[in-house]
Amino acid sequence: MAGCGANNGKTPNGKCAKYINRMGLMVARTLDIRLDQRVRISRFFIVLAAAFAGTSVGRCQNREVPGRELLRFPIGLIAEPAALPGMFSGGFWNPAAAVLPDGTRWRVAAGAMSTPSDVSVNASAGAVTAMWRGSSLSLSVLRASVAGVVRTESDPLTIANDVQYSTIVTSLGIARSVRGNLAWGLAARVRSGQIDTDLRTSVALDGGVVLEHLTRLDARFGLSTLLASPWSGGREHATFIGGADLRLFRADSDRFVRAGVSAMTTQGGESEQFAFASGRYGVWEVRGGPVRTSAFGAENFRTRMAIAVHYIGYSVGIAREGSPSGLGPSYQFVLSSLIR
Repeated sequence: MAGCGANNGKTPNGKCAKYINRMGLMVARTLDIRLDQRVRISRFFIVLAAAFAGTSVGRCQNREVPGRELLRFPIGLIAEPAALPGMFSGGFWNPAAAVLPDGTRWRVAAGAMSTPSDVSVNASAGAVTAMWRGSSLSLSVLRASVAGVVRTESDPLTIANDVQYSTIVTSLGIARSVRGNLAWGLAARVRSGQIDTDLRTSVALDGGVVLEHLTRLDARFGLSTLLASPWSGGREHATFIGGADLRLFRADSDRFVRAGVSAMTTQGGESEQFAFASGRYGVWEVRGGPVRTSAFGAENFRTRMAIAVHYIGYSVGIAREGSPSGLGPSYQFVLSSLIR
């Protein structure tokens, strides 16, 4: 990789990092992304918040945490609306979606994502949800990183090791069903990010709701936030998520067709809209639709497709999403299991 900018690659510290901006679907260059903050949460989350906030005390208050762009990939989503995830339902995209079905004691899920290319983005995630006194308690960990970011100075020759660019999000949530068709959820999160040798941490509190079994068309609605941190003074960028779908055809519980829309907007101007349809016949399910993203004044359209298998409490799904500008497509994999 050649230098880092107009000044023949010279920067104040002689280093550069290249990362993928998912929403803009473009390659950008950055030097420093830093942030730190604290949080206060009531009742169930007080102890958790205290532990999370302890990682933040004494840090610089004016810098963003690196790696936020990596969370614009649909990690753990098999062509699903982020507000209504069905397979990797560990509460990451919508804390309310972690509610366990009746008669289920545990849910275990794992997911992975890859974008094969010279500079690739890789992610892995795991979640465990357990029933406790009528509430679903969830713990999830997600890590995303960029591989192949070389270090240069004033010429294309690389020096030392590759630049590290990654983020890890750890979430602890609680979700509960009310009246059978309404679920709410809360999730306390700690996010750490690293660029080169700079490692920083932030804390967020997210909430979500899911309404389902509405009208004769079995409509569903979901709303949630991701990395909402109002006490950060704008140093963490929250994402607001919404989605809805309804039944177009149903023969029985294993044979149906649904369609819907999903939207996400992130502070700073990035947004995504996804129109989708899904159909299931026995153990097989297919999903997909067009995706539109906008960021930095540019728009992009692509397709998101997936296939899943459901069998005796297990679900396995694979998804593919196209990318423009010469970037490779992204591939998703999810495995989940319900334990009764």
